[in-house]
Amino acid sequence: MNQRPPNRSSRLRWFLSRGVVVLVATSLLLALGSSGCMEKLFYYPTRGETIPPPHLADAQSVWFPSADGTRLHGWLIAAADGTPPQHAATILHVHGNAGNIESHVWFTEHLPPAGFNLFIFDYRGYGRSEGSARRRGPLIEDANAAVDALLSRPDVDPSRLGMYAQSLGGAIGLNVMADRPQVRAAVIESAFTSWREMAASAVGGDPPGRVSRFMAGLLIGDDHRPADAVARIDRPILLLHGTADSIVPVGHGRRLAAAGRTVQLVELDGGDHNSLRATHPEVDRLMIEFFRRELAPQ
Repeated sequence: MNQRPPNRSSRLRWFLSRGVVVLVATSLLLALGSSGCMEKLFYYPTRGETIPPPHLADAQSVWFPSADGTRLHGWLIAAADGTPPQHAATILHVHGNAGNIESHVWFTEHLPPAGFNLFIFDYRGYGRSEGSARRRGPLIEDANAAVDALLSRPDVDPSRLGMYAQSLGGAIGLNVMADRPQVRAAVIESAFTSWREMAASAVGGDPPGRVSRFMAGLLIGDDHRPADAVARIDRPILLLHGTADSIVPVGHGRRLAAAGRTVQLVELDGGDHNSLRATHPEVDRLMIEFFRRELAPQ
């Protein structure tokens, strides 16, 4: 038995009801995006006391202000090969989004034994640093303040400053390096091309489809794009990215490399996001050789 087709008024009610749902959903997404609620999803800080691991027990606590006066905390770890600190190159570690310096120093703990000073700090809202992590602009200012803190120290050679930055830290660090020529070279690990594209990739894979890009466009702004920052940098950058990265797909690393002028991309076969040093021991060698070459005394 054939169903009777809906009449004109029924069809009109059907379209209107679904139009209201779409309108409400779109309005909600726009409200979330404009309020900055979605940007908070990029940040997973751990607050509280931070204690250096036993082999870095001589780490010196350093307090310094960000541009708005927020007090930030970090560790300065001197070169452990006998080189006086003022005669060693210094690496600024700009860490990723979860945890704090206590969990992130693992990524660079091999640098002091290789003859580098290491400075790792917590953004606002992380570890012992004051404030709360809400927007990327202040976090970029926090990293700029870390550069200023290093350049003001008599035991740091200002002509031999490098950067290591991982994941979210890569997005922050590239923006800082683009504006700070004092940073002579950088190792950037597992970074993304833009905030909006990262959100789209999280929803729709990589490369993200049109719907994912549209939704991401409603949810989050896209200023301070790492891909734009890397295009402005004329100093050496070593990009490290695992081909099996389950958080930031390797396509982001490839697009960053394509956008840069002085970028070398090393893809680590089968490597994931937070474990490249553990699964690919050559990471330590690549990083040390790069910094020794690019931060040699001038």
